[in-house]
Amino acid sequence: MPPRPQLEQFFLREWQRGSAWQMVLRPLSWLFAALAAMRRALYAAGVLRRYRVPVPVVVVGNISVGGTGKTPLVLALSRFFTDAGDTPGIVTRGYQRPGAGMSDEALLLTRRSGVPVVADARRAAAVQALLAGHPQTNVVISDDGLQHQALARDVEIAVVDGSRGFGNGCLLPAGPLREAPSRLHSVDCIVLNNTNIDGQFGAKMPQTAHGLDTLPNILHATGRPVFEMHYGNESFVSLEGAGLALPAAMLETSRGKRVAAVAGIGHPQRYFDHLARLGFTLTSRHAFADHHAFARENFSTIDADIILMTEKDAVKCADFADGRMWAMHIDALLPEAFYQFIRKKVDHVTRPQAA
Repeated sequence: MPPRPQLEQFFLREWQRGSAWQMVLRPLSWLFAALAAMRRALYAAGVLRRYRVPVPVVVVGNISVGGTGKTPLVLALSRFFTDAGDTPGIVTRGYQRPGAGMSDEALLLTRRSGVPVVADARRAAAVQALLAGHPQTNVVISDDGLQHQALARDVEIAVVDGSRGFGNGCLLPAGPLREAPSRLHSVDCIVLNNTNIDGQFGAKMPQTAHGLDTLPNILHATGRPVFEMHYGNESFVSLEGAGLALPAAMLETSRGKRVAAVAGIGHPQRYFDHLARLGFTLTSRHAFADHHAFARENFSTIDADIILMTEKDAVKCADFADGRMWAMHIDALLPEAFYQFIRKKVDHVTRPQAA
């Protein structure tokens, strides 16, 4: 069997098209869809109880596997609420490293946001812990919680990857979808990510009954507001504490040197392409599985003078970082209309008064 990163990338690549072998998995996809629909129906009917908290809950999620840009959006929302005078808190699933006190996602979110962060696969339990430890919290942001129906929510934001879209349109395991695209009809808004990195909308869905074959058309046909998300404000931070450099300075530093890029995220190619777009000439690219637990050995064989990595990966490398390693910090940039929309939704949240 190929190593996990290669296997993961194989499926993500194959799910972008229809292949004969995927037909064998279609019955499992139908079963997956039926179970997901049954679970949603049980929550909607009240058979399964949702946990509701006394403050607004904003859920950021997606309907496909792989990286879509949820974390930068969560950070952007936390800054927005903080700047507006609110006291937000974040809950996340988190992937715990053995012996680590805090999950990597939680550590990154804590460092960048400056707000309380609680990691727990059970979102309701995470919110309970957050409000118990930080009772001043007046808005909760849930990172990657679209399918976690046990937590009641007031605002749902679905992030869609502009380069991969919905792949072959099939649910797991025959395709990349956690839920059918029709799920987007019930969210409050859609954030379309990756438009400025790939330069154009390369992803398409199979032909639909309405003849809408491009991703933007499909999204706008949901009737939900669609906001484009771009990336910017890039900077590079030395993992060894040597300082901070803006892209122009980092490019000058890298001139004539061997530059490697490392990524253990859901969509490594997006990071590699972004570095190329900034002007870096990479001598090697190293893709690892999503949430890879990096160790010193992963870097000992990389022949490079400079190693560039994502901020999410960098938090796992602090204990063995050397002078070659730099993390790229980046911000999600969204239109003012998006924040106005979220502000209005949150401000109109009401809770029944206690008897």
